[in-house]
Amino acid sequence: MRNAIRTKLLTDVPDFNDVYEPHAAGPDSVKPYGVIRQGVDTEESDWMGFRRIVEVWPYVSRSTFTKVDSLQSEIIDALDQKLITDSVTGEVFSCVYLGTVGQDVTDDDWDAITRGLRFAVMAIQQVEQPINIKSDPWITALANWSSGFLDASWTVYENQLPLGYKRPCVLWRLDNYEAKGVSRSVYEVTKNVVGHVISTYPNQKIHTSSEIVERLMSEIKVPISIQERKYMTVSQPRSDFRADGLNTGQINVRLSRKSSRIKKESPVLNDVQSTGAWR
Repeated sequence: MRNAIRTKLLTDVPDFNDVYEPHAAGPDSVKPYGVIRQGVDTEESDWMGFRRIVEVWPYVSRSTFTKVDSLQSEIIDALDQKLITDSVTGEVFSCVYLGTVGQDVTDDDWDAITRGLRFAVMAIQQVEQPINIKSDPWITALANWSSGFLDASWTVYENQLPLGYKRPCVLWRLDNYEAKGVSRSVYEVTKNVVGHVISTYPNQKIHTSSEIVERLMSEIKVPISIQERKYMTVSQPRSDFRADGLNTGQINVRLSRKSSRIKKESPVLNDVQSTGAWR
């Protein structure tokens, strides 16, 4: 992962003479250059993989911080919301810019000025699953429904993001499941579903999240199987534009459906015979 970020920075930030690990840089390193500091893995999830904090520090000769400002802009453009593949390991990950690390720094010993930039690295992990495991039919129905009105540039995924996933995309996953009895003959299944709207462009994420929520609210029911006349009822669709599309998901919706209980076969009483007197 670190090598892939280094390669990306050297390609997209031409002002860098080199990009180092913290122990490799020194006062004699030719400026400007970058330093990558890598944190620990956190927040593992079944649908996303793991999250790691990475810091990129651009070092320039001690002069004016406007040079640091310029490098900061180039670094963010190179990494933020970009899908990066490690050519050696095949690992696929995405970087999300989180902001700066504290205040600007002046390093008198190295005659340099710098500023730390924090990125959350979302790494997609390949999960081996038996081929006979099927997706939840409600998730499949929701994926088919949303594919019907999103334009051809969008890809819709179910349950988890695959290696090399495409952007823009929507990921639907099951959050929780509940079944309760309504009567002796009917029960109701309720499923809470989360939608992740992932795009490089903030306005596109907001527009698509809004469109999905509005369509869910207007259509009320989404078909599971038109041939079998099975539908799920939509309630409480909502979107949080502040939520992280990769890690948390912006859309929450409750889906429900009532079904009849399976009737058990019982012996049929055809007639009654008796011998003797009734008492």
